[in-house]
Amino acid sequence: MNRIIDYIVSSLLYILCFISQHINDHIRIKLGRMVGNILRVISKKRYGITIDNIVKSFPDKSISDCKIIAAKSYQNLGITMMELMAIPTMSENYLKQKVVYDNIDLIDELRKKGNGVILLSGHYGNWELLAYTAGYFTGIPVTIIVKPQRNKIADSTLNNYRTFHNNKVVSMYKAARPIVSEIRKGNMVALLADQSATKDKDIFVDFFGRPAATYESPAAMALRLNAPIVIGFSERQTDGTYRVKLQEIPHEDLKDREDAIQILTERHVKVLENQIKKIPELWAWQHKRWKHSPGK
Repeated sequence: MNRIIDYIVSSLLYILCFISQHINDHIRIKLGRMVGNILRVISKKRYGITIDNIVKSFPDKSISDCKIIAAKSYQNLGITMMELMAIPTMSENYLKQKVVYDNIDLIDELRKKGNGVILLSGHYGNWELLAYTAGYFTGIPVTIIVKPQRNKIADSTLNNYRTFHNNKVVSMYKAARPIVSEIRKGNMVALLADQSATKDKDIFVDFFGRPAATYESPAAMALRLNAPIVIGFSERQTDGTYRVKLQEIPHEDLKDREDAIQILTERHVKVLENQIKKIPELWAWQHKRWKHSPGK
């Protein structure tokens, strides 16, 4: 039964890919919103998680406002998916108009200090185009750390688009050695650290006033390899383009501290939280971000 469902999902994905690659940007965004609305309707359990996350994160907002954020968050997922599928048709000129960086030179400036760069973001705006264009525009090879999809066919299809311009994709479950290798080569590693981590292996940090299990690997790798962390978010504008402002998360002051990983993780999580508060509907609230509680 699962194989049949996977086949149906993959077939629908191929159809959407074909459509997305043969329509203009304006229609693609409208179609993405429709796809997001459909996902919201058919995923009642996940929608309940989404509403619960938003309500608890914004206790001062009304239920009506929280539902609006949830609906637009689903629409953002749909738009992100449709735009990812259209990558093979996106020229360099198109991408430079679509994704505008305020300070992309920051990546190369930090890289010249001797090590590669850890590019950190979250499931915010179009995180797929962020990772894709960061490597495309700088000419620095990017290894994208991803969580494999259960549907192998869909997983392979999406990864083909992510690697369309010489980027590499590595499973998050096999990422430790490739991250070290790429950073030491002076390349870039792109990863998202905003989903719930393991309860026993990772750490808890405050996120929207609640402890959330958070991956310690970005901070641990940065400190171990003396690699800079650059964090950025693709903020969608009213015309459908994206604006990205990069910033370094400093950690030179943490070299001799036993709690360095904890502090550095708290720093980049706080930057993410502030960005989400700015435009909450651009973040993927559908994940069980607070599913673990700290033990005794």
